[in-house]
Amino acid sequence: MKLFEPLHVLEAREEQLRQQVNASSEAVRKAFFREQADQIKDPDTYAVLNYVFIGGFHHLYLGRYKLFAMDILLTMTAMLMFFVVDWYRTGAAIVIFLCCFELPQLFLSQKIARRRNYQISYEIFERLRQQNGQPVSEPAYSELA
Repeated sequence: MKLFEPLHVLEAREEQLRQQVNASSEAVRKAFFREQADQIKDPDTYAVLNYVFIGGFHHLYLGRYKLFAMDILLTMTAMLMFFVVDWYRTGAAIVIFLCCFELPQLFLSQKIARRRNYQISYEIFERLRQQNGQPVSEPAYSELA
């Protein structure tokens, strides 16, 4: 599953997963929805956090701690260079880099959160199916951006 993949492909995968969940046993469905409720993140909340832009708090919301640490560290370094050390050019270069890194995430924020939710839902469903002795469906893409 690619980040720039058309939205209708992701929607088709989500619909296929919904149909598989609805066709499964009641025990699997109950366990699936119970587990899914704990792990699913709201795409709108992710988008709002992404609009904050500085600090990378949207990474923290999705549990991408390494990206959050990198983002907050670079932001703080740029601020130090601007206001404390007077290295304006280096600070500006870091801010420009962060903007180039964050802009695609800002514009694709809804899709990023939905992809993450789909991947987690798929993994939960497949694990529950294996535990209940049901056949496993086609493998999902495991890459997350």
